[in-house]
Amino acid sequence: MSVRARFPGSQHEARQIVWNRQDFDTLKRHVPFPVFVDWEARPSALKYGHVNSLLAVIRALHDQGGTFFDASGQSLTSLTITPVRRKLTDQHKSIFSIVGHETARPILIAMVGKLQVDVYFNQHFFAKTETTYRQYFPSASVILRPRNFLGWDLVPSPGSWGSDIISMTHDWVGTFVLEATESGLTGQVRRNFRGYKFVPARDKLFLSRRRPPLTDRRLRNNGFPNVIIGDHMGICWPVLSREVTRYIEEQSGRLAEGGTS
Repeated sequence: MSVRARFPGSQHEARQIVWNRQDFDTLKRHVPFPVFVDWEARPSALKYGHVNSLLAVIRALHDQGGTFFDASGQSLTSLTITPVRRKLTDQHKSIFSIVGHETARPILIAMVGKLQVDVYFNQHFFAKTETTYRQYFPSASVILRPRNFLGWDLVPSPGSWGSDIISMTHDWVGTFVLEATESGLTGQVRRNFRGYKFVPARDKLFLSRRRPPLTDRRLRNNGFPNVIIGDHMGICWPVLSREVTRYIEEQSGRLAEGGTS
């Protein structure tokens, strides 16, 4: 479904947040720690969209009473974000940046009650079909997974067609995906989304600055039934906040019903 929410404020307020610097500065004031971004070059609207989507999710988690830690478990006093081109591994092929791979690390961890949520930024998934021996590496701006419920499988190492086997963690019921793109499903974005057909997570949101053309309205076929179209957070924030809140409530319910912790 496509979602358009109306913002109960002034016209000036409704023009703020998602795809530019003013939006970034506004969102920074709503997270409980200083935020620094190494843009590396003059930031584009797409980079702002990715970073601001992350900050919006952190804000929503904070509104749920979340406290924040770095990947090593230390209390988070500041957050440094480096928006880089998504890639599976580093130059020396020593670190895979795939969600679920043993070497992947979240950008931060949110504690909401007893729920421990890993927050990933611009990361890849590992997915494969059940019918063919083929590997997929879709990626997204923000991915959430509670480590309370993570299971594991022994699978071929990502990127390898050999016999090397690793332990891959997973929890599809607890996986939340938010992808932000300025231009809809075109080019590399479309190729990236192909792999999401094989990611059996229910909570997948597509955030776009513009409504994709008719020929590109194939998001459901790529596993994204929920679409938020908006040029500013006045439209996007109420829907995004509601979805994160619902997700946290559902995962907390899983924990209360006897999930592992």
